[in-house]
Amino acid sequence: MEGSVPQQHLLGLKVMRLTKPMLSYAVPVLGEPWDMLGTTLEENLSQDIRSPRDLPACSTGETLRLPMSFGLIFLGETFNGFISVHNDSQDVAKDVAVKVELLTPSHRHLLLSEPPLPQLDPSACEERIISHEVKELGEHSLICTASYMVFATGEEMLLRKFFKFGVAKPLDVKTKFMNIEEDILLEVQIQNATPTHMFLDTVTFDPSAGFRAQDLNTIRTNNSEVSVFGKDNLLPPRNIRQHLYKLTPLGPLQTSGVVSNVQVGKMDIVWRSRFGERGRIQTGQLKATLPPLPQLKVTVVESPGTVSLERPFRITLRVHNGSGGPMRLRSVLEKHPGAGILWTGVTGKVHNELPAGGSMDMVVSLLPVLPGLQSFSPLLFVDVLSNQKKYHFNKLGQVFVEIQPPETLSSA
Repeated sequence: MEGSVPQQHLLGLKVMRLTKPMLSYAVPVLGEPWDMLGTTLEENLSQDIRSPRDLPACSTGETLRLPMSFGLIFLGETFNGFISVHNDSQDVAKDVAVKVELLTPSHRHLLLSEPPLPQLDPSACEERIISHEVKELGEHSLICTASYMVFATGEEMLLRKFFKFGVAKPLDVKTKFMNIEEDILLEVQIQNATPTHMFLDTVTFDPSAGFRAQDLNTIRTNNSEVSVFGKDNLLPPRNIRQHLYKLTPLGPLQTSGVVSNVQVGKMDIVWRSRFGERGRIQTGQLKATLPPLPQLKVTVVESPGTVSLERPFRITLRVHNGSGGPMRLRSVLEKHPGAGILWTGVTGKVHNELPAGGSMDMVVSLLPVLPGLQSFSPLLFVDVLSNQKKYHFNKLGQVFVEIQPPETLSSA
């Protein structure tokens, strides 16, 4: 028994990626004029439409070239496709329904599904445009299905075609955290992983709810902010650009111990290709390790920038109790030999009890004995409520000590 021969499809299904063209130029390969090979190369180059007329040895004649395939798509770009269904036969196709799906490594997306057309006459066509923002890496498959019924025979037909394309990573983003007291410095390295130049449109850091971010990639000049990278945001292939941000916790996120895997925010990067095609990627939540809060913190809240040699001056210190219990502190004004600034006043004074989480201000006097940029002498606090526990502070601040000219005696 012979098998029945399947009927040929009435419809043709074509898919084309909508993308901007690429630059194409002729590379001159010439030889000696008396050599047969050189004459042949010159003739072939003169027939190339990309080479400039009457100047075959120059490569300045760039033309636009349409892509021959789906090509490579980068993560964060938008895939635009053109779907065309054409009736190539002399019969009428009824109830023509077109369905387009995109199969990614982890999901199946429906891109096009419309009510069936009542009929598609011979030589008629239907065209649709689809768009999808690519959010996954790896191989993608575009599944296009056209179902219809042959008007002459009433037979139901199903036409299905597959188109595959790859999605690559456009950027390599690496992060590094550095702790400075309660603040966190975030260094972000952005590397262009594409084979062509890209223009970094915006690079921003979106902090999480518990942090405040300060962009350290701009400088203020003449009441305006200018990027440290200049006006040129062009990033060549394989080149790296480093961005820096300062993160400050808004609440009591830190404790007396180290806190790991704290979500601090995410990066948002928008770039454009050579022809202005836009792409965008967002990193996942970046996680950092917070250093422990100091049990006792001393900061200088008021201090002169410049003082005179051998003339006493005052500074205001703020003492904060970061421990879980009250403190009763005794301040010890330490004196080191060779120090440029010495404490003056009473040492060993016992202050009032400082509750947990509380702060107090204290005014101390100092005497500069050496000129130049000098650091404050070390300061020691002893907690008399917790077995005489000691807290040393060696880097409180600096002032510049200048030498005053001698006063001129007025003649009588």
